[in-house]
Amino acid sequence: MERKPALRSRLLGLELRRVREANGLTVAELASRAQQSAERIRELENGVAASPTPDPTLWCAWGTEATSVINVLCRTAERIDILAPLGLNPVFERLDPRRSTVYVLEGTVVDRADVTVRVIPRSAGYCPGVEHPLTRFVLAKGPAVIFYAYLHRAMFTEEPRHLRSAEELFGRLAALACA
Repeated sequence: MERKPALRSRLLGLELRRVREANGLTVAELASRAQQSAERIRELENGVAASPTPDPTLWCAWGTEATSVINVLCRTAERIDILAPLGLNPVFERLDPRRSTVYVLEGTVVDRADVTVRVIPRSAGYCPGVEHPLTRFVLAKGPAVIFYAYLHRAMFTEEPRHLRSAEELFGRLAALACA
């Protein structure tokens, strides 16, 4: 039975790879030190879960856990699209304007050089989704991750219906927004 990477496992794997590489270790060296096989280390880094049907959604309380997940995603995503109608949340770090675009409503000020800002003109009329911020992190391997910031918790999901909705929304925003 093919094992699929779960969101929580993928995030852990990304962080494991970052720490291993930061310490100058190869997969074989880490495997030897951890008394594991190199194949198992590769599975961990790829986020392979033991469950054939992993939960595609991760809920985190605001604080260290949610911020840590956001930091891992900001650091490792190939592309970051942010719908922040009223401005960019300061929790987003390690952004880069070549891979990070924030969509804001006309009149909103974003005083940051680490993102490309696209303005949604008020004349565009209603655009579904603008009443609630969301972020799409496109990763090199596996599905993208959609992040929703709620008042008391953060939700990260790779559920197909959320991915499709975000893809459609950011497509509409790209067509509407001005640089």
